[in-house]
Amino acid sequence: MPDNTVSFLNECTIAFDVAQQQIVFISPNSKSVVGYSPSCFYKDPKLLFDMIGADARQKVVDEAGTLADEEQLELYYPITGANDEKIWVRDRKSLAEGAQPGHRILLSVFSKYDPAAAKAHNEARLREHFLISLIDSQTNFMIRFDIGGCFTFANRQFLKTLGYKKTELIGKHFSVVTIPQEMEMCQKAFLNCVKHPGKVIPLAHKKRDKAGNLFDTEWEFVSVANEDGVVIAVQGIGHDVTEKLVVEREVKATGEKLDSFIESINDYFFILDTDWKFTRVNAAFEKVCRKTREELIGYNIWEMFPVLKGTAFEHAYRKAASEKTIIRFTEHIEMANMWFNTTVYPTAEGLTVFMQDISEEKRAQEEGIWTKNNLEALINNTEDQIWSVDKEMRYVYMNKAYRSQIAHLTGIEPKAGDYPSLNKGFTDAERETWNNYYKRALAGERYTIVSESTDPGSNKLLSFEISFNPIYKVKGDITGVGCFGRNITEWLETEKAIVDQNERLRHIASLTSHELRRPVASMLGLINIMDRVNFFNPDNQEIIAHLLTVGNEIDGVIRLIVDKTIIGDQSKDKYQLP
Repeated sequence: MPDNTVSFLNECTIAFDVAQQQIVFISPNSKSVVGYSPSCFYKDPKLLFDMIGADARQKVVDEAGTLADEEQLELYYPITGANDEKIWVRDRKSLAEGAQPGHRILLSVFSKYDPAAAKAHNEARLREHFLISLIDSQTNFMIRFDIGGCFTFANRQFLKTLGYKKTELIGKHFSVVTIPQEMEMCQKAFLNCVKHPGKVIPLAHKKRDKAGNLFDTEWEFVSVANEDGVVIAVQGIGHDVTEKLVVEREVKATGEKLDSFIESINDYFFILDTDWKFTRVNAAFEKVCRKTREELIGYNIWEMFPVLKGTAFEHAYRKAASEKTIIRFTEHIEMANMWFNTTVYPTAEGLTVFMQDISEEKRAQEEGIWTKNNLEALINNTEDQIWSVDKEMRYVYMNKAYRSQIAHLTGIEPKAGDYPSLNKGFTDAERETWNNYYKRALAGERYTIVSESTDPGSNKLLSFEISFNPIYKVKGDITGVGCFGRNITEWLETEKAIVDQNERLRHIASLTSHELRRPVASMLGLINIMDRVNFFNPDNQEIIAHLLTVGNEIDGVIRLIVDKTIIGDQSKDKYQLP
């Protein structure tokens, strides 16, 4: 008897109109399969579900209610026959279009089965379902070819990544996802698998998706043989390495840039392993230590540079290595007469060290300190007052002479940060005047004034010449005022004495020109008429008498000049001198 006939005799089909809730067809052999004759189902359509055991009934109803078109539901459960016998059945349910439009027919094909066999079958199905779920949940690719190179299986990840449906790929040759440039390479790998059963063949190549996009992939292929050792398939496990390769290229490019940077910098760079051996140095370090990298790589730092033993360098390196902490320090190497700013970075592989030569900066700093100290000494050894205020008109700097002078005048010695306007030794008028002076300079005006103060000890009037100078930043912003003052009291007194002396000299010149020239002229005239051949000429007697008169007159004028220009100047009014 043909198999289909046997199957027909062992199966019972029941067609149930879902809309009408009635049986529209039932196989004549229903009693031999489910224990009920066709008439029982026609009389009571609910029997289709009521005959199901109570434990399984609701589950069958629920699953049947969610059945979709072209979907088949396979169930295993016990039913109770007409004679109360318990019968295990296999139920294959599906939906079909009814004779009337809109009517859905639930087809149930029943057959008897052995529960033990059903259990084994269910377990096998569960294992298969688990295996399929496991394969489809993989992020790796899993594929299989027959010995002709055609796809027989592809997991969900492979199909998703390449944009294919299973029906579009199964049965197609692997060339459909291979670029022409790599076809020969892939073919060789495939044949290598077939020829060497059990051997893993690695392959890295590009896969082409349905849209033509390319992916970098890495694979391990192995052939599958039957019990006779005949290869029947080739299967492979792979993964998309496109992003990985991109990252690797970026890392490589970054590494190359870092290498280029390290080699180009002027800082000295080297790496030590955990045994204190050089593993890397840059060109700058080679130059400063006068050794090539071939002479350094692989050699212990303490053996190559014993001069470092016992120094701050050794202490810092060992501390960074033991405590796994970054160390920064500045130290001088006396033998080389060089200063270094050093940073030590601990790593799992050892130490990375950057050293910066700051010898010039250190010398400049020392020179700056020397210059500052000398400038301070110079400024503080002068009697001139030097001070400065900031934009808020607070003291920034004052030399010793200024502090002493202000303390002498006000009784309060100023300090850096004080506001001059808060010095209680100044009057309100003086504070307002000085604030205005500072404001003018802060506005950009450079000028000089003469300020007068009364010495509190001697009540003598003191005069000071003070210059105000705006202090600028590099960009031109005014940050404060620098002031320079000097005591010009004695200078003014000297100037006044010189003016007075000049005035007296003018008086002398006036007296000489008005009073002395007349008797001198008379004397010269008398001398000219004197008989110098015959001295005893009687006329000479009269001339000599006149000469004596003129001489007394000259002597009187000279006495007057001396008395009036040195002792006093009462002749100014007498002689109407200017």
